[in-house]
Amino acid sequence: MEISKLDKSNQDVLNKLNTFIDNVFGENSDLKSRMNRSVSAKLHKDIYSVQNDDEIFAVASTQKSTWHPNCIYVQLAYVLNGFDKQALQILIAELENKYDQPLFFLLDDRFYGLIEILTQNQFKMIRKTEIIHIEPTLLKGETAHDEHLLSIGEIRTNVARMDSFIQLCKKTYTETHTDNPVATLSIDSWRYAAMDGLMEEHSYVMVNGSKVTGFSLMYESDENSWELGWVGVDDTSRINDLDKLIRKQVEDAVKHSISFIEKEVDSTCPYSLHICESVKYEVAETLYAYMK
Repeated sequence: MEISKLDKSNQDVLNKLNTFIDNVFGENSDLKSRMNRSVSAKLHKDIYSVQNDDEIFAVASTQKSTWHPNCIYVQLAYVLNGFDKQALQILIAELENKYDQPLFFLLDDRFYGLIEILTQNQFKMIRKTEIIHIEPTLLKGETAHDEHLLSIGEIRTNVARMDSFIQLCKKTYTETHTDNPVATLSIDSWRYAAMDGLMEEHSYVMVNGSKVTGFSLMYESDENSWELGWVGVDDTSRINDLDKLIRKQVEDAVKHSISFIEKEVDSTCPYSLHICESVKYEVAETLYAYMK
């Protein structure tokens, strides 16, 4: 076996790579898409393959991230069942030698073999993420009116409250991503990240004067489902305010006949974990973030 850096400007090389990806991932169209997005990413770096003559055993695509610039993101393609352990070992060793920054892998249960190899090579699982589907079911009783609970649409023209809201988004996200730190970004970047595609009438905040003390953001996924995005409070002593925000959003979903609300629940986020205590949900997928 030998390891080679592929030239993605060579169309023949790309065709062979795409054929390999199609063959090893088969019906796993999401994995194909993920790999292709990595190869075509704006901040893409390299492609490496482990092969013997014309037979490819494993391929790695690496890229950088604007939001998390302190590591190298890695996507691997290989035969998921009956994989070649030696090929993966060679590939991981080459990547560790190539890059000065830590390597970051985001994997699901289909990559059980790779997870085992990463663990043996002292990679640390920095985060577990469950993709949950929340069942929109009305709770008993009516939601009491709370003058401190407002929609994003209602505070949209209040500069002080909007600024406080964006700063709180930045604070909570940064504090829950310490193992893979966030870049130093402009407040406009944070504003864009929070507001892009936001359903303002179904995203809510808790306010205290001009200050936003809690928030829960909703985005439309498709006509049958919504996606619950960033959530948080300015102080964990107020974490129960999230219950009021989520209850209001669940009621909205029921009124609009939404089948489910999808949410990424990170093991490093106390706010998302708190939400799981007050809603009915099913786990649709589990992801594991490894870094070294």
